[in-house]
Amino acid sequence: MPQYALKIGYIPDVNYSGFNHQLHDTTNIFTLVCKALTQSRLLQSKDNVTFASRTDRGVGALYQVISLDSGHSPIIPEINSYLPTGIRVLGQTIVADDFHPRKNAFLRTYSYFLVISDKFDLEKLETSFNLIQGTHNFQNFAKTDSKKPKNPIKTVVETSILKQSENILQLRISSQSFLWQQVRRIIGHLIEVATTDLPVSTTESLFEDQYSGPKPPCAPPEGLILENIGYNDISFNHDLKSIKNFQNFLTENANFYQGQLTVTNFFLESLPQ
Repeated sequence: MPQYALKIGYIPDVNYSGFNHQLHDTTNIFTLVCKALTQSRLLQSKDNVTFASRTDRGVGALYQVISLDSGHSPIIPEINSYLPTGIRVLGQTIVADDFHPRKNAFLRTYSYFLVISDKFDLEKLETSFNLIQGTHNFQNFAKTDSKKPKNPIKTVVETSILKQSENILQLRISSQSFLWQQVRRIIGHLIEVATTDLPVSTTESLFEDQYSGPKPPCAPPEGLILENIGYNDISFNHDLKSIKNFQNFLTENANFYQGQLTVTNFFLESLPQ
């Protein structure tokens, strides 16, 4: 029986409880995808489905990957017909029998879209972000799971800052793997460094085993996107119609929030000074 890999995208939405193995949770994105695969007659048991990366409630993804064994070739529009419009299968491909979307990934890239103000010290932010690069003990940047302890030593191979507009920065970070909440706590730390008198040297202190201070707070999840996952020798066949439908949905979403922003700005400008 062939094994298929599916590429999935989903918008940041706190109405979904995240993407993880909580199959009893009907608001879990993985649960909704498995349900759609079952309705499409592709899946007999959820135990046969594996995925690349866990994401928290409110975190979006442009590139999530699952794999499953099936006697039927996936028809992407059919699967999407059973999914909410904010969750889309974008592509599929046949993979080797020993492929595992989590274990075979050699790189994961997240982007966080940060709204800044005049209070942000961008030089401190950039300096601190650069210190995140390299191999470090990230235990103080993660939420620990006593039932499933993870090796806290991780190697961050890229940190970069892209300016999207006058007040929005895209903070990009890449590593083979991340700890639970690692990216959001890194961003939370950068916000503290950039907006308070917390020194940049605190970043290096957080890597030390003897550090006894508080862990950095988590940045809000809605700004975080699982942007890309790197695999060797895998190329997805994208369904252009499904991608176009997803683009139309995103455009409608953007127009709605642009309207909300316009109303908010009107209130701000109209209040008595």
